[in-house]
Amino acid sequence: MSSIKKILIVATIITLLVGLTNVSAAASDVTLKPSSQTIAPGETFTVEIFVSPDVDIAGIQFDLLFDSSQFQVSDVSEGSLFKQSGMDTFFVSGSVNSGLLNDAYGCILGASDVATPATFAIITLTATEQANGRSELVLKDVIISDPEGNSVDLELTNTVISVLIFDINQDNVVDFGDYGLVEQHFDETTSYPYPLWDVNQDNIVNVLDMMLVLSHMD
Repeated sequence: MSSIKKILIVATIITLLVGLTNVSAAASDVTLKPSSQTIAPGETFTVEIFVSPDVDIAGIQFDLLFDSSQFQVSDVSEGSLFKQSGMDTFFVSGSVNSGLLNDAYGCILGASDVATPATFAIITLTATEQANGRSELVLKDVIISDPEGNSVDLELTNTVISVLIFDINQDNVVDFGDYGLVEQHFDETTSYPYPLWDVNQDNIVNVLDMMLVLSHMD
């Protein structure tokens, strides 16, 4: 076999392998947004399930794991993802039990599909009054369907919620008294269990802790 033919064969094989790699890497992204949040005990916040389809899709189901000692789910509502089709949609908000939002799902009612990234669901949660520290919200048992009822490859991205205490002196109001306590301990190093003046629990008291208190003043 001539050297030219060998080169052509090798080049063809490489091209095919690259093509197969690209195909296998393709997947629809399901992301909890924002990727992180900082909240206070008792605060209500929302998390969106944002879907970036790689192919045409028409149905989704998901579960969500969370720490029930840290958070309570109060509402699950439909986003705009499937409404983009112009067709009627069907949405079930699921049920909540012991740290699991279970069997939430939705689909397009009719022969249609979508491929434009958008929010599928909006989840409203409230941090408990005892909540503190970092906790992950985790997507589980996610299935995406194309219009023909075939499952779609997907990749999941979860989110981390940081529950921090901004009322440093525990007088039920966040004000300059709390800021002053952080300032008194400026540049101190800390360790677990973290003192309240290390607001973000990063082992040092600095301007980041000051800004967190300032941004949550009543």
